[in-house]
Amino acid sequence: MNTNMRKIGIALLAIGLCVWSNQAFAQATTTTVTTSRGAFTEYVPGSETVLVRGETNAAPLRYVVTKQTTVVDEAGAPVVLERIPAGNPLSIQYTGTGDRLVASRIIVQKPVVATTTAPVSTQETTTTTTTARPLTHHEKHELKEAEEHRKHEMKEQLEHEKDAIDKAKDKIDDE
Repeated sequence: MNTNMRKIGIALLAIGLCVWSNQAFAQATTTTVTTSRGAFTEYVPGSETVLVRGETNAAPLRYVVTKQTTVVDEAGAPVVLERIPAGNPLSIQYTGTGDRLVASRIIVQKPVVATTTAPVSTQETTTTTTTARPLTHHEKHELKEAEEHRKHEMKEQLEHEKDAIDKAKDKIDDE
């Protein structure tokens, strides 16, 4: 009985190491993340693409947005794509080349601040206008649901892997 338990433990350890090393190797060799800066042009809900006019290119680039794409402000707080004003500066981390650019992280930078100064007698008046606004309750709720959905998918994947390990364990027991 003790020998069988050791065999099962060794088999599970070997399977786990193989899965972990394959994932680590695949990620290390195939993923190159590039960062680009530009001005937000357009996002059409349901289209899964964001158009961004680059700093050096006059034509906007099209980035694919997936469920794994995180959209945050410079402080790391979540941002809803539909609420980003046109022309707002962005920093985009993406993979791929050519027509298939997949955004992994979009960082919404502070909008350009319009400042005017007009002398009034011996004092100066400064007016500052910004276009940023806090998220609504509905937007916060949507972001929370999206995060819960991602967690649920990860949990299902882990359960699937656990089932595979259990099947391997049963196969070893049968031998």
